[in-house]
Amino acid sequence: MITVAAGLLILSSMGLQEGQARPAAGDTIPPGPGDTLQTPLDTYRDPGVRVLLARAREARARDVEGIESYEALMRERIYVGISSTAFRRERGLFQQQRAARYRWSSDGERVIQWLGARRTIPLVVGNAELSSEIQDEIREDLAYELAREFEPGPLAFDPWDDRIVFGDSWAIHPLSDSAGAHYRFSSGDTLRVSLPGDQGEITMVEARVEPRRRDLHLLAGSLWFDRETGALVRASYKPARPFDLDLDEPEDAEEVPGFLKPIRGEIDYITIDYSLHEFEFWLPRRFGIEGELQVGRFLRVPLTLEWTVGQYVVNEAESLIPGAADLPPGWSRSERRVQGTDESEPYYVTVIVPPGDSLETSGALPSPDLGTSPTAFSDAELRALRQDLDALIPNPLGYDVRLAYGLREGMTRYNRVEALSTGVGAEFDVTARSAVGGSVRLGFDLEPNASLFLRRGTADRGLTVGAYRRLNYVNEREDPFRLTASALSLAFGYEDAQFYRSWGGELVHRSRGRLSKRHVRVFAEHQWLAEKTTDFYLTGAITGSNFPDNLRAEEANLLGGEVGLDWQSGLDPRSLIASGSLRLEGALGRWGDTAPACEDGGCLDSDSFDYQRLWASTAVTHPLFLGLSGALEVGAGAAWGRVPVQREFYLGGHSTLRGFNGGTRQIFGTSAWMGRLEIASGLPIARLSAFSDVGWAGPREDFTFEDPYVNVGLGGSLMDGIFRFDIARAVRRGSDWRIHFYLDGLF
Repeated sequence: MITVAAGLLILSSMGLQEGQARPAAGDTIPPGPGDTLQTPLDTYRDPGVRVLLARAREARARDVEGIESYEALMRERIYVGISSTAFRRERGLFQQQRAARYRWSSDGERVIQWLGARRTIPLVVGNAELSSEIQDEIREDLAYELAREFEPGPLAFDPWDDRIVFGDSWAIHPLSDSAGAHYRFSSGDTLRVSLPGDQGEITMVEARVEPRRRDLHLLAGSLWFDRETGALVRASYKPARPFDLDLDEPEDAEEVPGFLKPIRGEIDYITIDYSLHEFEFWLPRRFGIEGELQVGRFLRVPLTLEWTVGQYVVNEAESLIPGAADLPPGWSRSERRVQGTDESEPYYVTVIVPPGDSLETSGALPSPDLGTSPTAFSDAELRALRQDLDALIPNPLGYDVRLAYGLREGMTRYNRVEALSTGVGAEFDVTARSAVGGSVRLGFDLEPNASLFLRRGTADRGLTVGAYRRLNYVNEREDPFRLTASALSLAFGYEDAQFYRSWGGELVHRSRGRLSKRHVRVFAEHQWLAEKTTDFYLTGAITGSNFPDNLRAEEANLLGGEVGLDWQSGLDPRSLIASGSLRLEGALGRWGDTAPACEDGGCLDSDSFDYQRLWASTAVTHPLFLGLSGALEVGAGAAWGRVPVQREFYLGGHSTLRGFNGGTRQIFGTSAWMGRLEIASGLPIARLSAFSDVGWAGPREDFTFEDPYVNVGLGGSLMDGIFRFDIARAVRRGSDWRIHFYLDGLF
């Protein structure tokens, strides 16, 4: 968790800030007439963009003509969550919303009047009946911080800036004197906007910024200017490459355990729009930044920061912000002298804060919904923005190989088929948005596994074509290759998965929305059985117990496809959260050299077959009375045609029936259904729960709700179910006890 916290600081520090300092002398190119003498010949793709940027630099270098002061209402929202490619739902970690009226004057006056603020930490305020004291403490801390917020970050801005700052380092601005040594520029689109009345029209032109190399301190960007004045009217940026702890902080990376690697942070976009005031002044209107931290093989930490500015008043001597003598009862006022950056003059900031108990009720605050889609920019705008910025990222120079080995990215695992298995994986970028990679693996079974892929886009937003020879498991809801599953297998012999082998090729397209994941897969593969090769586990060596036998998979050649959807609605544990998944698969097949066994006294009359299978599930959680919370999950599936046994439905294990062993092939068939009910106490950060699971599986023609398998149990969880521990006992059609430790519980 220390690593997660550090990653949050890395991402949250990547907010766009502004200062007056110029780049270091070593980065400065001596100025010439309208440009710099040492500007490389390929800096400008066309003469038009050279002229445009020269005018923009001139506009940027002079004082803000005509703006003596401005006043505006600003709203801010920061959201941080935690998710995974394998999680059923995203959890909200933090959300803060603030609203203020801010006044800036060229003579150095800065006044900020806080109108409202709301901070939500879902893990500790998930149930209002239990968390009133915690909420009161959060309000007190927030009011205390606001009273001392003399540098309110993105809520305060100077109309002109020089350098973009990312945490402790900075990125070279595309309009700085040295920009030509680091960027290439080209002309983009043109937009004409007719003004009301006889004000004429405004022509806005785009300059596209391409970094010369994949450097964390360079930006890909799109800059829009007012062609007449050279004023910046919109700017969108993206770092030329993601942050990588191994590459950028190697000394810190050495202290991080391998199973938490890689640790990377990527900003999808930084964008700011300006609006025209008094038909003369361009001032910021909306700002947004979105990024994501990756920790290890699965964990993702999304971050969103946005703010909007409105109700501008320019060059008005009278302020809408009350003076010291006009403050209502309970309001506080403080003043502080702030030293400017580098050689700039100090200035004074006055902060006005309302009573703490009125901060959350202010009508100036944005919607309180946790983790809602960005309100400053539409989804369509952001999709187009991401595509435009990605197209400007340069191709890599050389081959920066990313290796995976040991516990890193799950390369080492333990199960009853492979015993101890390990390998090495490698990946490198071919272009800015495409990569080639692969892996090789060998276990004590001496059955080699290998893969090779070419990907366009990212692992969860892109198209991948690959070839492979690998060990598979039949229940997509169980992941026997995760670290916790391997540890339980080695220590206690807990195997809730059935395995089979395959080799072949696939084409996979993955996409991801704000709270949804989708994939489409086309495959051609040969499947066959995977033999159990070990009975060793630590407690079994003492008791003399063995692993259960593995599934006798049928040998088959398949050509098919699969469609998958995972969705979520709601993030706040104080209200309804729903999530679900859908899987649809179909294939044409031909039996391999080992034909399936005869059934019911007769044998199959054809070597070919086909099948279709469908599984759907949904889960809901909601607070109850007396400080309790409840969760319900239901799911069902059916298959048609002649289905190989490895593509039937199997129940048992932590994701379906926790009191039954999913590795014994006890509950399976061409149809299945399951239901799970939980009642929990405590806050989302730490809960105790009682639960019961019920389910059935068998031939589709015998589908029934009668005589199901039932278990009951007790569980505990941390961080709203991210870490989960259960003890379950079968009470109907069984009597076994089972222990589970896993990730991503219902809650």
